[in-house]
Amino acid sequence: MVKVVTDSANSYRGQHNMLNPAQQQAAEAGDGPQLILAGAGSGKTRTIVYRIGHLIADAGVAPHRILAVSFTNKSAAELKERLSLLIGDNGGGVVSGTFHAISLRFLRRYADALGYPLGFQIIDSDDQKALIKRILKARNIATDRLHPSYLINWIEHCKHAGLTPEETPEHGWNGINMVELYASYQSELKRHERMDFSDLILNVVLLMRNHSDIATALRARFDHVLVDEYQDTNPIQHEWLIHLCSEHKNLTVVGDDDQSIYGWRGADVRHILEFERLWSGATLHRLQENYRSSANILALANAVIRENSDRHEKTLKATKQAGEKPAWKVCNDEYDEARKIVQQIEAWQKLGYKNSEIAILYRSNRQSLPLEQVCRETNIPYRIIGGVGFFERMEIKDALAYWALLNRCGDTLQLMRICNRPKRGIGAKGQEQLLAQLSASGMQACEWLDLLATGQAEGAAKKLAPLAQLLLEIRTECDGVNDHAPADRGLNKVLQASGYLDSLNAMGEIEAASRIDNVRTLQDYIEISMLQDLTPIEFMDRAALLQSAEGINDSDEAEEVDSICMMSLHRAKGLEFDCVVLPGVEEGLLPHQRSLDEGESGIAEERRLLYVGITRARDYVLITSARLRRFYGETHYPLPSRFIKNLSLELLHQQDAVSMPVQHEATAGGINIGSNVAHPSFGEGVILSLEGAGDGARVTVQFRRSGTKRLMLKYAALELV
Repeated sequence: MVKVVTDSANSYRGQHNMLNPAQQQAAEAGDGPQLILAGAGSGKTRTIVYRIGHLIADAGVAPHRILAVSFTNKSAAELKERLSLLIGDNGGGVVSGTFHAISLRFLRRYADALGYPLGFQIIDSDDQKALIKRILKARNIATDRLHPSYLINWIEHCKHAGLTPEETPEHGWNGINMVELYASYQSELKRHERMDFSDLILNVVLLMRNHSDIATALRARFDHVLVDEYQDTNPIQHEWLIHLCSEHKNLTVVGDDDQSIYGWRGADVRHILEFERLWSGATLHRLQENYRSSANILALANAVIRENSDRHEKTLKATKQAGEKPAWKVCNDEYDEARKIVQQIEAWQKLGYKNSEIAILYRSNRQSLPLEQVCRETNIPYRIIGGVGFFERMEIKDALAYWALLNRCGDTLQLMRICNRPKRGIGAKGQEQLLAQLSASGMQACEWLDLLATGQAEGAAKKLAPLAQLLLEIRTECDGVNDHAPADRGLNKVLQASGYLDSLNAMGEIEAASRIDNVRTLQDYIEISMLQDLTPIEFMDRAALLQSAEGINDSDEAEEVDSICMMSLHRAKGLEFDCVVLPGVEEGLLPHQRSLDEGESGIAEERRLLYVGITRARDYVLITSARLRRFYGETHYPLPSRFIKNLSLELLHQQDAVSMPVQHEATAGGINIGSNVAHPSFGEGVILSLEGAGDGARVTVQFRRSGTKRLMLKYAALELV
């Protein structure tokens, strides 16, 4: 062991001068609690690695007495690799890993104190869902009352908060006792000698809470504990660290409260904000030199984040030249926004940037649809990181199956997809019967459903007859020649009346809201497409071409293609790109409406999210917003985000970008896409599209009170307002 320490020390001493003064001060700090506030791009991983090197080389701490904790397997592997480069010998024997991996090591030695065998297994996600489904089935709880995913997420939330079933407050959902289900789930796990991933951390804390001898042994195992991304800790991880470090107090945490963006999944920014109060005598270090972004990008980031009042004061300082000023473009609507973004991407390509060096980071997954469509139309390859393309999402496939069957362009696969969504009592055997009956009829799926609607149903098909009747009723309404036919050709009505939207709500508030957002975006897209005189089958063709077979998704094959990266802002944390686009920076999207409803704490986290997005960029930032955005089948006129609307032109170059189509003979009066107009009967609205020329020119207008209208421009009597 002496040889390892000596070799590690020599390796470290040969490289220790590769730090700036602030990094070196943090790396070479003495014992006791240390808070290293590491701004975006300030070299936090380098600093934590060099601190470990200092502890070994200069403080004489044996490598195996040092514990380094990270949040993801990727960051743990990077930490180990850097340790190996700095001190050699595969990291010199330093114990490193994620919270879960380290907890598993502890439990392999002490799990029997909790009544588990030392050889317990970790349950995987598929087995976990199957177990939850069995528990619900035993109580006759249908998935449209309580979705298994919601129960799993709620139990995980309890565990992140450090609550066992006995400690969890009463909680009901649709008249269901959730705490009793939590207790039953834990009993079943124990009976099967399994733990889930959240159990790993919670059970280590239970060991230290309830078994003083084990707590003493674990605390004596390490002399120093270091934690990366400390701002992302949830309550159970926080308690885990307190128990482990309560005697020696040699806890070094590295993080940035300005990048705390995971409150929705249990992270508590107060852990880093109150570190000095909790750990008396703590030393504070600030890393503010940024090695990633240009000076102009950092000026914008600093201006945005300083509006948050409850934060550690820090200002990112550039080590690069000023560079290009970030730009803000105001667009007509989400499709004009997508076109403007693609135009900017093409300009960056001409400057020599690869597609893989460009990222589009959005607040909500529903924003990807127009971006995907325009990228495909312009032959720009893209991939969705950490997710799937819009038309590959479960709820979109389900909704399209309903819509296709409603509009007589659906097939057998689509019928089988939704025959038991929501539950209609058609199990696996029932579905086999349906397939056999449909095949024997010699009919297309839509024709067969029409037959069922007339009452000619037998066996399992009787359970499908109410849906067939519903489709027939709504189709009759859609095909009617009157002004009341739904613009979405029945999508919203069929999803409501069939109970499908209610089944999404059973997934819980956050999950349901995201999926329903996507369905509403599909509704808007259908309405726009129908205004273009597309037939339902033409629309389905367009949707099919936008699926992953035509686009590029997040796969190994996609990495071989030089592709634009599209992902959520939450997913982008820790990444960096040369050029970054931030679409939809407007009230209701960023900040998101749910966060606005939460009050100042929610708004503060949204501001941090924008800050994270800006600081992903090395050279260029483009921010966009729209005057008009369709959502929930309605047209909204969002205000620019409070985060940017009052910023100085010195920080953000503002471009009031409006699509100017080719001037038609009939539009010489100045009416163009994006123009605000007034109609004698329909009131005020915004021009969405122009078609044709001369006396045949048509205009599509979104009126505030009267909805979308397609008019002959010659006779529309529109006036600019």
